[in-house]
Amino acid sequence: MSFGITLARPALMFDIKTILSLYTGEAKFAHNLQTYLLSRDHSNLKSEFQDGNGKKIVDSIEQQPDVGVVVGEHVFLTVGDYYLTRKSD
Repeated sequence: MSFGITLARPALMFDIKTILSLYTGEAKFAHNLQTYLLSRDHSNLKSEFQDGNGKKIVDSIEQQPDVGVVVGEHVFLTVGDYYLTRKSD
């Protein structure tokens, strides 16, 4: 018998449409937000969302308006969470 094991780390997933709506369609701002969130330590980011009851205000991107990001709506903490949500659509 043989089998394979794949090790993977948690990865953020985004709902691009809802992120764009945060910035009224401004693609550059949406891209900057995704880059910012991806650059963060995953476990710290998860803790910040938990402390904020699933919400986080992102106010540290220069020359960009502050936005409230909601886990499960704009960002998903794992690929599995993203696909489980999409499965019900």
